[in-house]
Amino acid sequence: MSRNRIVLLVIALVLVVILLYFLSRTNQPAPEPPQPAETTAATTVPTPSTPAAEDSSPLPTPAQQQASPISPLTTAGQFESPLGEAPPWGTGIPWPEGRLVFHSDQAGTFQIFAVVDGQGPVLLTGDLAKSVEPAFSPDGQQIAFTYYATEPNGPDNTQIYLMNADGSNKRPLMEGQPNLNWRPVWSPDGQQILFISNRDGNFEIYKVNVDGTGLVNLTNSPSNDHDPDWSPDGSKIVFVSDRDYGIRAIYTMNPDGSDVQEIAGPECLCSYPRWSPDGSQILYASKHDTTWDLFVMNPDGSDIRQITSGSGDNFIGAWIGNDRIIFAAEEASSVGTDLYLVHLNGNGLAQLTNIPYTEESFPHWVP
Repeated sequence: MSRNRIVLLVIALVLVVILLYFLSRTNQPAPEPPQPAETTAATTVPTPSTPAAEDSSPLPTPAQQQASPISPLTTAGQFESPLGEAPPWGTGIPWPEGRLVFHSDQAGTFQIFAVVDGQGPVLLTGDLAKSVEPAFSPDGQQIAFTYYATEPNGPDNTQIYLMNADGSNKRPLMEGQPNLNWRPVWSPDGQQILFISNRDGNFEIYKVNVDGTGLVNLTNSPSNDHDPDWSPDGSKIVFVSDRDYGIRAIYTMNPDGSDVQEIAGPECLCSYPRWSPDGSQILYASKHDTTWDLFVMNPDGSDIRQITSGSGDNFIGAWIGNDRIIFAAEEASSVGTDLYLVHLNGNGLAQLTNIPYTEESFPHWVP
């Protein structure tokens, strides 16, 4: 065989090898699209089969959260367009008048947003790492919220913070907030704040003045006590606890922690009770069968009525006046948690946000 033929044969073999390589690459299946992060106790309210989850917040701990850059959204003080005309937030459904705050991880990490008379959304906490669970003061001038204060590689720590309604003047509610502190709620006169903390080992309900003084442990029990809310007249606090059954039931107590009364037993597996503005009803989430739905009852636990139903979970509700509810929902067919609006009779359901692979939750409204 001549030398030229050998060279040509070698070249042909190389070309065949290259061709086979590219054909094998072409026949490989396309890579899977990114999947949404697995929903944790942050969005799926703990179940009775996992009592340890009762000790955790309904949000990921700081160690579970990964910092991400803040995307260029509207910043505090700017109201540029109706939410329904500002993709990807809106669905075209008119938002209720008044002022609304909620948290969302649409910007890459949990932050607090505001909508005023349907205008926004306004990013209030872009200068902080992670901020969740906002609550307006009764006069709407301040917002209490939970701030992830954990330093890199440090122990988990969340703190109660305050800020003005426009996002300015952020500051800790008090010095020295060890461990996890969650779920701030204002007193009707705006002078005190309730929150939950595991600073003493288990989760307890604490009360403190808005200037950070006068800290009091209201529950002082070996159980876990969660989700407090003050009645509009200031005479009672509703909360959930596993003190009697090992799973959550709903109780009321006086503002000093006395006269604890059960109003809904463990059969409801309840979470996040909230008084109506007129004090005549209590909204709460309850797990029946395999999903969570919203219910209302009288303050003594009577006249229970179901508001929502569906294929997914409906939870974390807040009142808009005395006849409408805004709430977070994770439908079975969805790929995220969005905000919905519904009338107290269950009619007029409307989806307000539609952002895949994100969580919009913990809404709070004032006129």
